[in-house]
Parts: sequence; structure tokens; C-alpha cells
Amino acid sequence: MKNKSLRMKLLSGLLCTGLVFSSTGLTFAAVKNDNAKENINMELKANENGKKDAKAHHAQMKVTLKLVIKEGVSSKIITKTEGDKVLEYVNSKSMKNRGELRKDKKCKKEKCDGEKGGLFRDLVTENILTQEKSDALKKSMYIKVTEIRTAEFKKGMNILVIKKVLTLDQSNKVNSSIMSAQVQRKEMFKKMKGMSEKERESYMKKMENTKVSPMKVLIDNGTITKEQETEIQKLLPQHNHGGHGNHTYNHK
Repeated sequence: MKNKSLRMKLLSGLLCTGLVFSSTGLTFAAVKNDNAKENINMELKANENGKKDAKAHHAQMKVTLKLVIKEGVSSKIITKTEGDKVLEYVNSKSMKNRGELRKDKKCKKEKCDGEKGGLFRDLVTENILTQEKSDALKKSMYIKVTEIRTAEFKKGMNILVIKKVLTLDQSNKVNSSIMSAQVQRKEMFKKMKGMSEKERESYMKKMENTKVSPMKVLIDNGTITKEQETEIQKLLPQHNHGGHGNHTYNHK
């Protein structure tokens, strides 16, 4: 009994440190004495892979930002000096340092309630850019990221068609469904702009309860199968980056 109690305390402690279980369905309740160590190692590895994905995504966003700044200088949205200062500021902010700045935030369910705006707010408060120029750069960043993600998604969908995972007709219907969902999402954010924090929370909760995944609609109406949906999900940004997607630059 003493050994069992000690084991349960150990497992409970590990759970409190923030280990996140994947969709494999593993739970502490299902862990047996003989395979507990193996399951824990699997979760530690999954957690480490998540960190690697976040690091890779952060690096990709920095590359995209450099491109946006270069284009911003060419179109005279910002000056060359301002662009250099932005890049210098970003390079000085390692992921570790940004984590230190967030220590005082209250977090619930892996989401933190802190000041919003990310990098583009910081550029104004640090007197690197004016609010107008920061907003213009933020908009350019959003457009560029959307262009890149759309191109990557279309390329991935073409590969699925070539591999005969999807038919061309299915691919077109998936693209149409996702584009429609993106338009609805943009409209939702437009409506939220003039709302108070309380009104936004209420609106988001209402939308959360009524929205239906475009992939679920396609499965329910027989356009694609669950197996095909799994392959499509691998191409989507939210699948590849989880909750890390926009935390660093907050460009949306």
C-alpha cells in the first residue's frame, strides 16, 4: 500500500508539471505498474517534440518578418533604419526572455491572460515605431503569413490528389469549405473590434457553442471519410503548431 501511494503521488506530481497527453488516449488512470515508465517516457518525448515544433515555427515567423520588413521598406511603409531596429529588437528577444516576461500572467487551460498585441505592441511602447507604422506592419505580416499558409496548404492538397488520397473533386470541395470558414472568421473578428472585453467574451462563447468544423460538415455529408480528414488535418497550421501559432507575433 505504501508503494502504491508513493507511485500515485509521483504520477500526480508529473501531471501538475504540465505534461500534455496526445490524442493516443493515454491517461494516468490506465497506467499499469509494468508499463508506467514507458508511457511517461512517451509523453516526455511528445512534449519535447512540441517544443521543437514551436521553435521551428518561431524561426519561420522571423524569416517571414524579415521579408515583410524588406517589402515595407521598399513600399515606404517604414524606413530602412526603422526596419533594422525592428529586427534588432526581435533578435534580442529570445524565446526564454519572452517567457520570463510572461511569468506574472494568470494562465488557465494553457492560455494566458496578459496584455495583448505581442511584438507590434512592444514596437510602439519601445518607441521603435509609431502606432500607425506598427499597425501597417502588423497588417502586412498577417497578409504575408496567410499567403504562405495558403500556398503550403494548396501544395499539400495537390500531393494528396497525386497520391490518390483525395480525388480532385474532393480537394476542390475541401478548399471551398475552408475558404468559406476563413471568410466567416474574418467577419467575426470585424464584429468584435468595437466590443468591450466582456462583450467579446460573451460573443466568443456564443460562437464557440454554435460553430461547426468545416471538416465535420464534409464528413457528415459524405464528401470525405474520417481517414481522409486525418490526412487533411496534417496540412493545417493549427495542427502543425497547436497553440503556438500566433503567440509570438500576434499578427491577427
